[in-house]
Amino acid sequence: MQRILFAKVEVWFVLFLALLGVIGTVFVAAGVRDAERDEGRFGRFGRAATMVASIPGTAIDALKPDLRMTYKHAERFEAIPTGWSFPTGEQPKGLSGYMLISRYDGNRTRHIVELISLADFSVSHEWLPDFDALLAGLPQVSEVADFTKWNTAHHRAVHPWAEPNGDLIVKDHYAPLFRLDACARKVWVQADMAFSHSTEPDGKGAFWIPGNPTRHEIFDRRFPEGFFDDAITRISANGEIVERRSLVKLLVDHNLGYLIYPPGRFDLDPVHVNDIQPVMADGPYWKAGDLFLSFRRPSMIMLYRPSTDEIVWMKSGPWLAQHDVDVLDDHRISIFNNNAVNFGRGPKVEGISEPVIYDFATGETTAPWHDAMVEYDVKTFSEGLVEQLPGGFLFLEEENAGRFLILSPERKVVAQFINRAENGHVYRLGWSRYLDAGYGDALRAELAKVDCQTN
Repeated sequence: MQRILFAKVEVWFVLFLALLGVIGTVFVAAGVRDAERDEGRFGRFGRAATMVASIPGTAIDALKPDLRMTYKHAERFEAIPTGWSFPTGEQPKGLSGYMLISRYDGNRTRHIVELISLADFSVSHEWLPDFDALLAGLPQVSEVADFTKWNTAHHRAVHPWAEPNGDLIVKDHYAPLFRLDACARKVWVQADMAFSHSTEPDGKGAFWIPGNPTRHEIFDRRFPEGFFDDAITRISANGEIVERRSLVKLLVDHNLGYLIYPPGRFDLDPVHVNDIQPVMADGPYWKAGDLFLSFRRPSMIMLYRPSTDEIVWMKSGPWLAQHDVDVLDDHRISIFNNNAVNFGRGPKVEGISEPVIYDFATGETTAPWHDAMVEYDVKTFSEGLVEQLPGGFLFLEEENAGRFLILSPERKVVAQFINRAENGHVYRLGWSRYLDAGYGDALRAELAKVDCQTN
């Protein structure tokens, strides 16, 4: 061994090895750059190079506290109390119904779902999914999922829906879909593909949910690994995939391939559908069964008619990277404008995030809550939603920032919630929803019959 370690080596051989090292470094750097820019020229090598390059950072992160579920700018809310608070000093009057709150509980280091009465802000029921057990042994079919989050400490319960009997329909982004009972025990799981973002009932017992097919089901196999072939997916109450339509194929079939095949930089996630909003009643501009689709990447809202495979209407902007489209009446829709931009130095919110209204009768987009959003400094680069409540109130989820706001018809905050834990960190939310008083009262009555401590 000593002879090997101290053997004489020709200078030319040392220089040759050094040259190989330089060339290898250049190729690895080029592969990382290619993968980061989604250019696809280096294929698997680029992704492998990125993984290698991330090893030092991963090792450093392993030595730091796990803050993946926290908000990095919690100092914004230093003057605001933890939990629910009321700027007027008393709970607001005139609110009715319930909120199905989804949030990460930093004290318990897990995601929870709560049914909260807006009459007194009391918690009527909570669901505590044990994702360690729920996810154990399930096939990891998605190419775009982060499987390091397949555990109770990191898995989120995104946009839950509560059935009349207290069962919960829930999933994380790019994850299996579950139906859980009132005690958060598994009723069924749909793991044939990954699901993400919104969960919306279709009014007939099924649900529209964005999905991501597995590799062998992708619309065009020429796309590289990791390509997001988003789909609109209808799931029955029993967890069966009733209907599925590739959005990439839909766009190509309707001569909108320019959104998918850009002449410049290739995008692995060209559509990024984040909301499927079913239309429940006929109107002058749509029919029952139509779907409003929100595409984050092209900042587009589309009205699609599945019954005839027809794109009825679509519009990009003035909203930017929006979420959460809702039907307000027979001629207006609400859109949560994240107002997210990137000037090449990372994503940011340009000013504030806010709800906007598009009127089909006039073709105008208005921002009636703009001054209030500026006053209360609402900012969420991604996710986020609003709910128009009875009586002219507005519920807003500032998801990234871990804050709920309820504003009065006079555009003033009458209640807010900061999702702060005892350790001082503010934790992220998980897409909450409003339930009207009739539905919520019946749901609470059913949940009152359940004893999860003894069952």
